[in-house]
Amino acid sequence: MFSWVQKRGMSESSTGLETPLQTPNQRCWFILDPIGILCAMATWALVLSGGWVLVRDLLIPSNNMLYIVANGMVFHLLASLALVSHLRTMLTDPGSVPLGNRPGPDTVSYCPDCRSAIPKSAAHCAVCKRCIRKNDHHCPWVNNCVGEDNQKYFLLFTMYIGLSGTHVLLLLGIPVLCSYARGEWDSSSSVSPPAPILFLLLVALMGFVLSSVMLCIQMCTIYTDKTTTELLYQNTHSPGSRAKCANLKAICGSHISLAWLSPFHSPKHYKMSEPHNTA
Repeated sequence: MFSWVQKRGMSESSTGLETPLQTPNQRCWFILDPIGILCAMATWALVLSGGWVLVRDLLIPSNNMLYIVANGMVFHLLASLALVSHLRTMLTDPGSVPLGNRPGPDTVSYCPDCRSAIPKSAAHCAVCKRCIRKNDHHCPWVNNCVGEDNQKYFLLFTMYIGLSGTHVLLLLGIPVLCSYARGEWDSSSSVSPPAPILFLLLVALMGFVLSSVMLCIQMCTIYTDKTTTELLYQNTHSPGSRAKCANLKAICGSHISLAWLSPFHSPKHYKMSEPHNTA
C-alpha cells in the first residue's frame, strides 16, 4: 500500500528552509491500497447497478412517460453528483504535511515515519503513508483519508448518496402505502417482490442508513472544529476555536452559495486566503 504522489527532491529538506504547504492540485494523488480500490469499485458498482435496476424494473414498467423521465432525471442527477464527489474525495490530496517539514511555532509533535514536524489535528495514516492535516479518518469506501482539503467532497458524497437512497425508498414505499390505504391488503396478503426489486431495496436502504450516519458525524466534527477521533476520545466537551458558521465556511467556501452543493467547486481559494498553520 503506497501513495502515488509527485516525487520531491531531497533539496527541500536540505536547504534549511521550511517546506511550504501545497494545494491539492499541485500533485497527483491516488492510494494504491487493494482493499480501498475494491471498496471504491464496489461503491460505483452498487450505484450504477441500482440505477439500471431502477429504470428497467421500476420506472419503465409503469408505462407513464412523465413518471419515468422525471424520476429518472432526479435519480441520475443525484447519483452523478454523488459519484463526482466520490472521485474528488478519492483523487484529492486530503492535506498531507510535506515530507521533512521543519518545526515551527504551531508544532505539537514529530512523525518519525515522515520525518516531519506536524501541527495540531494532523495525524499519520498507515495506509496513505503520510501525515494528514485535520485527519478525520481513513475511509476505504473512498480509498483515501478524509482531511482538511477533501472533507467538503466527502460531505457532499454522503449527502447525495443519502438523497439518492431516500428517493428510491420513496419510489418503492409510496405505491405500497397507497395500495394498503385503498384496502388492497388484508391478513392473507403476502409480499414477494422480484429479486431485482429486492436488490434495489437493499442497496437503497444500505446507502441511506450508512450515508446518514456518516453525514451526521461529519456535521458534528465540522461544527465542533474537531476530527472524529478528537470528538470521540479527546475532551469532547470543550468548545472549538471558531464559530460554527466559520467552521462550515472553512470546509465549503467563504460565501454561502449554491457552490457549496457543487463537487466541481473547490474551496481552496478561501483556504489559501487564510494563512495555514505551518508546522
